[in-house]
Amino acid sequence: MNKLFFLIIFIVVSACALAQEKRDPENDHVRLTLTDGSTVDGYVQTYWVDGKLFKRMNTSFTLSPGPDGNNAVSYNADNVKSIDFVKKTSADGKYDHLESHIVANPSLLKPKRAVRQFVYVECENEVGKIYWWNGVDSQNMQLGKMNISTIYGICLSGDSVVVPFMTGNVISLNAMRIRYKKTNPELVDYVDKRVLSGGKRLWDTIASEPMLFLKICKDFKTFIKEK
Repeated sequence: MNKLFFLIIFIVVSACALAQEKRDPENDHVRLTLTDGSTVDGYVQTYWVDGKLFKRMNTSFTLSPGPDGNNAVSYNADNVKSIDFVKKTSADGKYDHLESHIVANPSLLKPKRAVRQFVYVECENEVGKIYWWNGVDSQNMQLGKMNISTIYGICLSGDSVVVPFMTGNVISLNAMRIRYKKTNPELVDYVDKRVLSGGKRLWDTIASEPMLFLKICKDFKTFIKEK
């Protein structure tokens, strides 16, 4: 039994080492645009989603001038405006370009809390943009489960805050209600009713096509004009 155990460990370690040897350093090659407008080229050593179980994810990372990892410097969402991967992996840029934005992060004790972090651009129209990022699923955490999910948020035109509306395939308008309950209560009420009346079929569609949520917000403008 012990021999089998050590054989498994050896295979796993060897596979990890082989994967690291084969990894192209250019996959970690990025170009930063800092908040002062200057640019920095380098290789990511610790990603914004690495080792952050007890620290907020998507807020900081380390970068070295070369692929050897030496002289790594820490950067965060406060001093970096955007991150662009030099080696492109997708035609639409959904995985190659990140931006620094303020994201609503309400809690029971701090409902208006917001944190600046890195997010990817999903889609946009004249009423706003939808962003996404990978983060700890707070709803599952309350159930004693620790897992990472893709989170989607919307930033409406004229606003500077990205408001989360979906974690994984679960839609929650809590952050949206908090953000706009005083400034735009009609919007919250309209989106709330559209999402609820759509039922599971609509929720599943939004989960696979987040642009639909942005379209609902666009429909609100038409609704207001016709009132």
